Amino acid sequence: MIVDNTDGYLDSVREFAARTNQTEKLQKQLDYLGGYACNDGRQTRCLLYRDFAPQSFAFMMQLKREDEPCSAYRDWFNGGLIYYGAGENGVSDPQFSVRLDSSSQGWEVHT
Repeated sequence: MIVDNTDGYLDSVREFAARTNQTEKLQKQLDYLGGYACNDGRQTRCLLYRDFAPQSFAFMMQLKREDEPCSAYRDWFNGGLIYYGAGENGVSDPQFSVRLDSSSQGWEVHT
């Protein structure tokens, strides 16, 4: 499950993805984060936040606490859903996040 804490930023990134014919790429990564670890029975949620890099997000993955009633979650790990334009390796501004293949553009999950 994705919890949108971006104050409308997710919508603007979706619009960017639509304008650049990358809607499927963005949705694939959001689906991955939204369903992370759910296939083994654990209940997780992904808190999505705006990141400083353009068209990118920070996230906090949380795991449902087995020992707590109702909707108690604990922080599990965090990372970023980083957008790279074609040819960007991310080593410097604006991403400050390394990737190996700079031939394609789109979003990548980093933890």
